[in-house]
Amino acid sequence: MDKVIGTYSCRWMTARWPLVIFHNIIDVSSYNSFVIWNKINPTWMPDKRIKRWVFLEQLGKALVIEEESASASQQPLQRHLATNERRYPRGGASPYIELSSAHNDILREAKCWLTYAFMMPSENFTILNGFIQHFGQREFDKLSLQTKWNVSIEEFFKDGCPGVIIQGSSRGVRASVLELEAIFCKLQEDFAKKEESDMGLKSSNNFSRKPVENNSSDDFSGLEIVRVEKVENSTLKHLFELKKRPLQSASSQRMYQRLPAQYCDLVSRVGFKREFAPPDEQNHGEGIYFSSSVHGTEKLWMGLADEYLYFVAAQVLTGKSTIGTPGLIVPPETPGGDPLTLYDSVEGGVDTCVIFNGHQALPEYLIICTNKNFNP
Repeated sequence: MDKVIGTYSCRWMTARWPLVIFHNIIDVSSYNSFVIWNKINPTWMPDKRIKRWVFLEQLGKALVIEEESASASQQPLQRHLATNERRYPRGGASPYIELSSAHNDILREAKCWLTYAFMMPSENFTILNGFIQHFGQREFDKLSLQTKWNVSIEEFFKDGCPGVIIQGSSRGVRASVLELEAIFCKLQEDFAKKEESDMGLKSSNNFSRKPVENNSSDDFSGLEIVRVEKVENSTLKHLFELKKRPLQSASSQRMYQRLPAQYCDLVSRVGFKREFAPPDEQNHGEGIYFSSSVHGTEKLWMGLADEYLYFVAAQVLTGKSTIGTPGLIVPPETPGGDPLTLYDSVEGGVDTCVIFNGHQALPEYLIICTNKNFNP
């Protein structure tokens, strides 16, 4: 199967684990659809050696073509977005996509992305992604999509969270979203590889996440823990131990960060970065935010309210700390007049800590929860 789907594949390099699964699902389901189509229509292009390529091209166009109305664009695909069931169309040969996964949260992330990408009826769409700050000339040149698809693309930076707003025809917006997501995926993977290179690593296989039982005594009331995975990354642990020396601190605190699903793998690979999970309001500096309690994260990341919530439990070196203020990109100077002597972190109330160096925090556990109060 790998050899067959490798000939024509939609995969590209990405650091977003739901997309890796999603791309494989697309490849396998597309090939299965082609096999079924040939069985139902044996006289279709019998002498063509590239008929699979033609089928995939037509399938791709069918998935993004603009429907006559918003309701018409949602219902047909919604019926065919299977989860763990197998639904083969009878009396017809309409291609469809089947999603399956061992974990409901992974399945839902892939399904939501697919739904938003292919079935959004809106003529405007917002992408929030911290990696727009890493756009270079090459990426800005690719924003000429607005000419290609007759859409307008506006960048913005609000409350420390950058993103883009795409406006235009429904079909043009869909196509632009797919191309922009591809740009972001490549930027994230390039960023991760550079970080790994700076850490002296030659591959991306430096970490693992293993399911463990939940032994936390912290308050998860209102949430139901679905899965707990222990993060093991020897390189990050070594850098964390080295960071203790200049901070003259041998102790650390257990703290939490909430982040989007797409960054779970990146945190496991390269540690915490400010691009991954900026809070809704950066009132204490433009650094990496943590809360000493699970429910403290609700105040920092209210915009991430969803059915599935992703927490990273970490050991954080706070060292010498002071009260933070907006606009800080490094900790302030300590009293004494030496501009090179800085605090190690800043505080924001009783349960908020902000660090400005990702190696001051070591990810220990990824905790996936469902929100009992979530209303879709």
